[in-house]
Amino acid sequence: MARPAIVCYDGSAASIEALQCAATVVPSAPVLIVTVWRELTEEMMSSGAAPPAGDPVEINVQAHRAARETAREGAERARAAGLTAEPLVVRTTGPIWRAIENVAVERDALLIVCGTSRSGIKTVMPGDIAIALVQHASRPVLVVPTGKAAAERRRHAEGDQRVRETAR
Repeated sequence: MARPAIVCYDGSAASIEALQCAATVVPSAPVLIVTVWRELTEEMMSSGAAPPAGDPVEINVQAHRAARETAREGAERARAAGLTAEPLVVRTTGPIWRAIENVAVERDALLIVCGTSRSGIKTVMPGDIAIALVQHASRPVLVVPTGKAAAERRRHAEGDQRVRETAR
């Protein structure tokens, strides 16, 4: 059996663009569409937000259901892009990057593909899953910027180049 590529998928524009890139980079590899979720109580505690009103058990059931739907949608998108895809929902109590890395190790993944919409100073702020994967993963990580983030980076680089040329 061929080693799979893992695509980190949460339904965001960044994860959709990462999936599209995976279809170009590893078109013949099987793909695991990995959606990671945490129970809402854990999510609230880690973010410092107030707990929502309502039954926590039912809220967690809904969150799990939403994660399954997100992974299923990602697998459908991957299949539409010509990939052989399987959705995989992973519950974690720890960092999301660690859950993704654990799946990569368990499945002997070829590589991990994830998107990022961060640019500028945001890319060095804590909490970025892509950066954490690059720092901690035991296999290659392909980080795919959104088109918007890439355009912002190009504009920034062009501005830097103009400043250097003016200084000469």
